[in-house]
Amino acid sequence: MTDTKAKIRAAALKLFNEQGIDVITIRHIAKELDISHGNLQYHYKNSNDIIQALFDELTSAVNNNVQHAESHTATTFADFCAEIEAFFGIIWHYRFIFLQFIEVTRRVPGIKTTYNSWDQPRQQQMLRLFHSLQQQDVFRTDIPDHIWKGLLTQMYIMLDFWLSHNEIKLNLKGKKAVRHYSRIFCNLFYPYLTPKGREQADNNQAAD
Repeated sequence: MTDTKAKIRAAALKLFNEQGIDVITIRHIAKELDISHGNLQYHYKNSNDIIQALFDELTSAVNNNVQHAESHTATTFADFCAEIEAFFGIIWHYRFIFLQFIEVTRRVPGIKTTYNSWDQPRQQQMLRLFHSLQQQDVFRTDIPDHIWKGLLTQMYIMLDFWLSHNEIKLNLKGKKAVRHYSRIFCNLFYPYLTPKGREQADNNQAAD
């Protein structure tokens, strides 16, 4: 059963990413898998249940990414940007959620509640990461806390909406999209870097 449910989620993710949740129904997903509508409903009653399951997958992937970043403490700006790029890759993988986030939360209201519950722990995790990079003389120590917190808001805005910008402006795909926008995201931090951090950032940019 678990394998079948995983196949259903994978097929749904593919179709949602390609065509959107307003087009794809549970019948489309069943057809993609060449199974009956009734067989699919044995595992998931409707497409909203599948959307919730995919959001749960996204949540797990985000948590794993953050735990990895915290357990492998970044010591250079390149390390930091590598973690950021991995995070952008997760967003790309589940891109329909972000491209249609308002519609997703209207259809499955619990997703909005869960998403909002991320704010406090994510803020604390990112501030700890900033502090770690300050200790490595990568980030400046003369920046007030409220400026760091304001930067976090800028980060969240870009993370939530870079896919929409790409869809309208550039239409980059896969790794090219992830690489391009994660590099722009990393550029947000340039004013907050020490001379050592800026040298690392410049070297990282040159390596690209």
